[in-house]
Amino acid sequence: MRPRRVAQVVVLTVLVLGVLITPWRGLGSRVKNFAAWQVQAGTPDQTNLMIAMADGVRLATDVYLPGADAPLPTVLMRLPYGKRDYGEVRFWVDKLVPRGFAVVVQDMRGRHGSEGVFAPYPNAGPDGAATLDWIVAQPWSNGRVGTLGCSALGESQLMLAAQGHPAHRAMVPIASGGAIGSLGGSYGYFGAFEGGVFGLAASAGWFGGAGGKTAAFSGHHPVEPASALPHLPLIDVVAQMRSDPTDYEDFLRNFGDADYWRKAGYVTGQEPFATPALFIDSWHDPGIRSTFLLAKAVADRGIETHMIATSGTHCGYLGSDQDTVVGDLPVSPQTRLGFVETIIGFLDQHLADGPVQDLPRLSYYALVEDRWRTADAWPPATAKQVQFYLVEGKSLSQIPPTAAPARWSLISDPFDPVPSIGGALCCTGDPNELSGPVFQNTIEDRADVLVFTSAPLSAPMLLAGPIWADLTVSADVLDTDLVLRVTDVDTEGRSLLLQEGALRLRYRNGIEQPALLTPGQSYQVRIELRDIAYLLASGHRLRLGIAGSSFPRLERNLNTGGRNYDETEGQVAHVTLSSGVAGQSSVTVHVLSD
Repeated sequence: MRPRRVAQVVVLTVLVLGVLITPWRGLGSRVKNFAAWQVQAGTPDQTNLMIAMADGVRLATDVYLPGADAPLPTVLMRLPYGKRDYGEVRFWVDKLVPRGFAVVVQDMRGRHGSEGVFAPYPNAGPDGAATLDWIVAQPWSNGRVGTLGCSALGESQLMLAAQGHPAHRAMVPIASGGAIGSLGGSYGYFGAFEGGVFGLAASAGWFGGAGGKTAAFSGHHPVEPASALPHLPLIDVVAQMRSDPTDYEDFLRNFGDADYWRKAGYVTGQEPFATPALFIDSWHDPGIRSTFLLAKAVADRGIETHMIATSGTHCGYLGSDQDTVVGDLPVSPQTRLGFVETIIGFLDQHLADGPVQDLPRLSYYALVEDRWRTADAWPPATAKQVQFYLVEGKSLSQIPPTAAPARWSLISDPFDPVPSIGGALCCTGDPNELSGPVFQNTIEDRADVLVFTSAPLSAPMLLAGPIWADLTVSADVLDTDLVLRVTDVDTEGRSLLLQEGALRLRYRNGIEQPALLTPGQSYQVRIELRDIAYLLASGHRLRLGIAGSSFPRLERNLNTGGRNYDETEGQVAHVTLSSGVAGQSSVTVHVLSD
């Protein structure tokens, strides 16, 4: 076996900080490349092989071999970030090759050493299948291939699995929620949309920093998002950061075009999935809800499917296996899960007839309780829906309102939006930016934020499942947004974000049935927030915050009822919420009874 140089101190530090695996799209490229340089997995045994795809485009590919006797199980990693620079690739080469796996790493079409034109992800499925054809034809291959990787490296695995290639025997998609299309009514598309609202900061950050479509423009592009994100019209934001083409503008123009997204390969639920899967995601990854839906879609095909939901933000799962802090929330696991051992064991079982792994259908980490739990379904069978109703005094009560409707009003001014704090925040250019569970007190006193708070809990309440709100709402404009935050208010009054969600009200009947508002008319709308497992302590209070914006995490709705992405003028929206016998407003959580 070839000696491999490993900087052990750097490895440990990187794992503790959780930055070896991409923390967010579009940011941290220099950190990732530094980690890749330090965590040296050795040079490939076969370098820059140019593998022809079905249309003749050739993709640059490296092969790492363990030096063991053939035939070998193989792990394939395909990525848009540079196969020889990316920390996640170097990390897994270092872990897998000594265990007897061949590892094949490939630059996606139009990226770095590969020919063609990049787009996310119309070619990911066919190109991945052609690469599997090449792998199983090699003398060192045992004919079985697994796939592995986070974010773009995870999303593309779902597109490949949809091809039904017989050699694709296992996949480990990590933080892969961006692969979702119309499945489950999500319409997330690359994680760029939430309730029909464009995720501005993360999307502009990714396309601005990493969205080049050809090899010459595929490296990290320095960006200054702070100055670009406020720009109007929205469709020109990335053009403020780079002059070469990206898919940013097409994403905005085509949100309502189902055929565009179908051709791009995003998951609809009709795919013939047949690949055993181990999904991994973190509670404060923006795509956690989509990951649950994707895992269920694979499991519903009768395929072996497991999922792990842990603490952390996007791709930060390795750092969650020890004492750490996520946002403002300390995390201290009572037991260690062992992500690396679990992943390698799963791949070994399916690619090399290794021992059958005793993996639960779902393993999930309960925040604050700091305990790993298991379940056969999500939400767990013992979790019961509990409704908190919006009532007089801006309170949340488990007793439904019995009187005439109470009403509350807020304004949504697109030129004075509510600032984003924590949550799925990314890529603003602020070095002090925190994502995940962050205290929200600094925005809860604003006049354009409504806050409803429960009485102190008389006993602990363990949340485990999805969260949604059903609201009775009217507005004086043709369209506007609602952004919801559920928080944990401690005995000192600190309001810690649990999860958030948003809805563009023209999509209240579903993304495929947009309908403008009639000013002054009341509507019942449902806003879905992300899922969570979290222990609310005795004496703490549950809080629901309601606003019309979260900028720059989400684009501002200019409230005109127009296309929004190519507009520069806007108006203030006046929004009214009500809750009474005839039209209740509530937030629903799932509470574990054990």
